[in-house]
Amino acid sequence: MAKRGPTIKDVAKRASVSIATVSNVINGTRFVSSELQKRVRAAVEELGYRPSAVGRGLRKGQTYSVGVLLPDPRNQFFQIVAEGIEEQAEFHRHSIWYCNTRDEPSRERACIGMMAERGVDGIIIAPSPGGRESIRPFLESGLPFVLIVRQIERFGVDQVFADSVEGAYQATRHLIKLGHRQIGLLTGVREIQTFKERLFGHQKALLDHGIPFDPDLVLDAYSHVEEGCEATKYLLQHTDVTAVFATNYPMTLGALKAIGDLELDCPAEISLIGFDDLDCAVVVRPHLTVVDQKPFEIGHMAGMMLFERINSNSKTSPEPRSVKIAPEVIIRDSVAEPSRRNRG
Repeated sequence: MAKRGPTIKDVAKRASVSIATVSNVINGTRFVSSELQKRVRAAVEELGYRPSAVGRGLRKGQTYSVGVLLPDPRNQFFQIVAEGIEEQAEFHRHSIWYCNTRDEPSRERACIGMMAERGVDGIIIAPSPGGRESIRPFLESGLPFVLIVRQIERFGVDQVFADSVEGAYQATRHLIKLGHRQIGLLTGVREIQTFKERLFGHQKALLDHGIPFDPDLVLDAYSHVEEGCEATKYLLQHTDVTAVFATNYPMTLGALKAIGDLELDCPAEISLIGFDDLDCAVVVRPHLTVVDQKPFEIGHMAGMMLFERINSNSKTSPEPRSVKIAPEVIIRDSVAEPSRRNRG
């Protein structure tokens, strides 16, 4: 028979206090003097007592679990976002239920519904293009939400995202300073606010430097490697671009593949700048110049904000907050001054 672990009664006996006092110290439900807190915590440590999450949940009306909904968990960017969330969840002793929305509004609604049925204490979500409609019905229940990566404007929930306008502006300005004027842009689904903002930042940088914006140099690559590759090949074979700016990680990989397939030298014949400072950026040759969105910080901040909501004892909820993470251009080897390519 397995040996019984220490109970709350054992802790109370070791600390010479009541069971109620031990409960109040562990759950933070009532004031307990610092002297008694020290005795209780010392007894907990000595005995190796671990409170039951189920028991605590029943008493506090929580399940000690949260939902995290991501559009593509295979994307390393979202994996790093998840690491930031996980650190906060571990600190607050919550488990995580993950769901892949595939960026499909119908699946997103089903995932949120499933999480609500499981009784999660809150949800962190990178919303699909239909995210507003998916989330709105669940807000009335009081279920806390934090939106990540993709902002939904004028929506009354906490949000954490990188400054996509500034990130795209900095990337385009870097290319312009090196002499590039014909810059191809790979964009994702344009209904997603993130890609709207990156396109706007790109346009703004061009116009601020007196360069006309050419919509023919903007191609939809839908955030996938394959589409990014095909779009880049089109730009390289049918336009005079001297640089390609890919506005997310899979499209950056696709652009790099296209350059290799066409046997072009990067950056001698074509420059490439991408989004997200992930493992690939320093593994491939050349090492990639990228916009770092700081995904771990996004996840960590989102987790912090969600648990503040979950643990709030205030009867009046604080106003929704939007936290904008400042991006940074990491300069490496994939960008150089433009040169005329030999088209054969």
